[in-house]
Amino acid sequence: MSESRLTYFTCTLGQAAEWNKKHPHHYTTVNHLVDEQAESSPLRQAINFPNIGPDKSSNHAKSEFTYQELRAHSIAAARKFDLKLQETNLNSSSVVGLLCTSTPEFLLAWLGLMRLGKSVLLLAPQLDGNAIKHLCSTLSAEVIFADSRLYEIAKHVDDQIGAINLSDVLEAPQVGDSYLSTNIKSSDVAFLFHTSGTSSGLPKSIPQTHHAAVGVLPNLSASQGQATFSTTPLYHGGIADCLRAWSSGATIHLFPGTQPITTTNILRALDQANKHADRACTVKYFTSVPYILQMLVAEPASSEGSQGILALQQMDLVGVGGAALPTSLGDELVSNSVNLVSRYGSAECGFLLSSHREYEIDHEWSWLRSDPILQPRFYDFEPQANASTGDEPELYEFVVKPEWPHRGKTNRPDGSFATADLFEKHPSVPNAWRYHSRADAQIVLVNGKKFDPSPIEGELLASAAGQRFIKDALIFGTGREVPGLLLIARDSKNGIDEEHLVKEVWSTIEEMNKDTQNHARISRANIVIARNQSSDALALPKSSKGTILRKQAEALFQAVIERAYGDTTGDDASHGKSLGDMSEEHISEVLSKLFDDVLGRHIEPSRDLFTQGVDSIACMQLRKRISKTLLDSSDTALPLNVIYDQGSIDRLSQYIFKRRNPNDAYHESEDDQSREEQRMLDLLDTYRHQIKPPRTAHSQDRKRNVVLTGATGLLGAHLLDLLLQDPDVAQVTCLVRATSISDAAERVSNSLTARGLTASGGSRENQARLACLPCELDNDRLGLMEGEWKKTADETTLIVHSAWPVNFALRLGSFESQLAGLRNLLRLRDATQDSAAHFVFVSSIAAVSAASVTDAPISESLSFNPADASPLGYSRSKWVAERICASNEVEGPRAETAGTMEYSPITIIRVGQLCGNVKGAWNRTEAYPLMLSAAKITGCLPRLDNALTWLPADQAARAIIEISFEPINRKSNATTLYHVLNHHQTPTWSETMSEIVESARSAAKEDPAKGGSKAPWADVELVPPSSWLQRLEQALETTDHPARSLLSLWKSAHATEQQSVAPEFCSDEAQAVSETMRKVQPLRKEDVMRMWSWIDKDEQTASQA
Repeated sequence: MSESRLTYFTCTLGQAAEWNKKHPHHYTTVNHLVDEQAESSPLRQAINFPNIGPDKSSNHAKSEFTYQELRAHSIAAARKFDLKLQETNLNSSSVVGLLCTSTPEFLLAWLGLMRLGKSVLLLAPQLDGNAIKHLCSTLSAEVIFADSRLYEIAKHVDDQIGAINLSDVLEAPQVGDSYLSTNIKSSDVAFLFHTSGTSSGLPKSIPQTHHAAVGVLPNLSASQGQATFSTTPLYHGGIADCLRAWSSGATIHLFPGTQPITTTNILRALDQANKHADRACTVKYFTSVPYILQMLVAEPASSEGSQGILALQQMDLVGVGGAALPTSLGDELVSNSVNLVSRYGSAECGFLLSSHREYEIDHEWSWLRSDPILQPRFYDFEPQANASTGDEPELYEFVVKPEWPHRGKTNRPDGSFATADLFEKHPSVPNAWRYHSRADAQIVLVNGKKFDPSPIEGELLASAAGQRFIKDALIFGTGREVPGLLLIARDSKNGIDEEHLVKEVWSTIEEMNKDTQNHARISRANIVIARNQSSDALALPKSSKGTILRKQAEALFQAVIERAYGDTTGDDASHGKSLGDMSEEHISEVLSKLFDDVLGRHIEPSRDLFTQGVDSIACMQLRKRISKTLLDSSDTALPLNVIYDQGSIDRLSQYIFKRRNPNDAYHESEDDQSREEQRMLDLLDTYRHQIKPPRTAHSQDRKRNVVLTGATGLLGAHLLDLLLQDPDVAQVTCLVRATSISDAAERVSNSLTARGLTASGGSRENQARLACLPCELDNDRLGLMEGEWKKTADETTLIVHSAWPVNFALRLGSFESQLAGLRNLLRLRDATQDSAAHFVFVSSIAAVSAASVTDAPISESLSFNPADASPLGYSRSKWVAERICASNEVEGPRAETAGTMEYSPITIIRVGQLCGNVKGAWNRTEAYPLMLSAAKITGCLPRLDNALTWLPADQAARAIIEISFEPINRKSNATTLYHVLNHHQTPTWSETMSEIVESARSAAKEDPAKGGSKAPWADVELVPPSSWLQRLEQALETTDHPARSLLSLWKSAHATEQQSVAPEFCSDEAQAVSETMRKVQPLRKEDVMRMWSWIDKDEQTASQA
């Protein structure tokens, strides 16, 4: 690329190295860079946070800085920090934490702390306390600097970690503040990012030296006339954007972290940024992650077109990175004359490649361009042997060479870094490459969970124990419940003491397990040693590049691998015949050790297992080890769901201790049931006293602003779709469990798309009325920032709470966080200033499905008996939630108007069994989808006589909207309660399933080629429920199907041939106010076939993800 086309926005580190040879700069540290620019361009604007708050006049905090001011303020901050650290005696560590939103406070704290010679650990606000503690402890950081929004979190991270408030950082510098003399070298760590922790459980730090931060960047002063606008927060990639601009003396504008990142706010911020052009320069570079571009494209069009696209058209360059941009979206931008450039890099090696090109004639935005002059020396694309098969393109791995300017990590003997990123070569454009996939071999467990074994193997071999004892290591497990580890000792020819070898490496593996995904952890019981079978030394088959040829290796060592899944012997065995001599305390100790070994961390015996992260994979492994360790071989097998059924180690200890007769099946005892029912009443009493009634009554005259939870679920997605189609709804705010606004919006978008709903595509007007906020419902103020909380509370007129985990394996205690979330949402209603929001709670008929009634249907009224709920934790939690909503403390009097009390009664809607919408889209984690899906592993379905009272999700959502918008009676505080379900008692399950199966058989007889061999109902037979249960239980012994979670429930319902009669539910009240409910029709065979097909297709898609 010619020098004339170089810009600081697209200049890779390879290009920068060549530029710096001819045009060297002198700065070696971040502080040095700021000081040099302050000397050469003191009055040029360095950075600006556009002030787009609702009341600009009341915000006195400085939000823009020239280079001269940036230096002065950072020096002043450094002096304050120095004094504060000395006062608090927290100055011994070289690493300090910074927990702050993306604001000027963050900026000056970061720069000021580096001036003191500190390495600044940049903590994302989304991290929880455990993750923050882990990072700080790992790096020996003893203090966290936090802004006022996050100070309380920092203060409670750990007793050994201090917290300092940043409240006075933005005070003006004092006269006489001068340069701080610190002995900072370019090789010192300037700051540390961290991984998200989503794949490994806990985040890991990523250090950046001063050299990596600024020493490798170019000074392209010719492009300083173009300012950058970045939507990336400082604690993520925003810092890199800043340094790239500053190194060339340019201005950068950062989206203010105190404001929600909506399309409107981005456009306002851009407008504000360009108003500074008289003392800075016009914004010509825009950089963001893909989701931001999706938002801007979805902005409603004016007569001139989309405002978002119009704004992007004003840019010289629009950069995207951090994730894959959908091809269709990128093509749309390019077709609208947006100069879109993809930027590819990594935390280990910085900015590697981009698709910078001649934009007028070259529209191939997704193809990265390599430099033929730089490529042989700095990087290369290595062809993969036998990578091309059939229609698949030939693939190449991108490898960073030793001469690359910055390599934070190497993984080859010559100092290269093989990225494991695979690219395909453009068929006609020279030196153009498009990202394809990862080269890492994935292990896929039987439940579909995947992980990359290569880093784990490499870390083990690189450890002290690995280098001393192990020649090679192979992790296996594809198609198995859990992974295993095969070891080859360094001296395998002369025989080895296997027990000694495992003992030597086990402590290393235990440490590795702590930072590994749950399903990828190695258990001691699944480690095997390869024994020598000949005079030749053992070795794993490998490619010429040294990578393991996994298929060949697993075939060669198949017999050894099978030993990993054989009988457990050794430390775990306590021999069942001595079980009678063991006390309950001893059993608890053994169980605790088993849990700690399998999970790789300590599990509290008294706490709920699910909330401690004990997942289904761990349950499968633990059940087998418990059976072998604590039960006699003649004992009947433990129930498949015994871990979740008991809920804690203490309860599991009691269950094992009581188990005497091998022929007894376990059922919830009367004492257990009584305890759970008392627990329901206790939870009700706890939470109803934590909520106050609203200070004002609900007003029905305001514009409809709706807060919705559960938008990523089946029902919630349909509710959102309908709300966005309603022109009377001014705004919908979705509260989503997510790490960021973009993550929240992406989850909602994916949910809508997966169900084929119209709002996902994109009416731009609809998208403009949608805001997605990341939240934690069980946290104070829902995990929202103060401004978000206040704005939401003031504007909301309707809250529809439909979020609730549909997990039938959990006990009541596992749902306590959901009750806390309900409490916090009711507090949101209480926080309204002018008019209380109408609160609608979406419950379930399971909350009262065990009610004792004669022949009468269960009425649309509140239950006062906890025994009315079915014996599932899910059902019991819904019963408690209903009673909380209807309690006097929540519903009490609101306001007195003209001598009359006014109220804001809550609406409770019990929803029956939902099913797929008109396109068949359902939720495969619910009971009937799981039953249909399990036919794949059993080849059968139960013959049931109950009516097929399923209600399509789109109809249920429409009924809920109609009920929610029904005018409420403000003169009464009586809770209104409705049943939304299919009230028709025909057809029955057996009738419909028989028709489906028979139609497939008839089609096969008439034309074998069209016999439905690919249909999920092909070759399925109907059998008595007891036979079906027997076949299901046998299948689940070797397969981790999600139906496992319902086995206990199904056994209690269908264990005998005499089938229980399902209760009927009255829906008169719902039909009176909902036209949709009045028009509900019985399901047809075609409806069920469409849903079954969707379940099958969705399951296949999930298994390939």
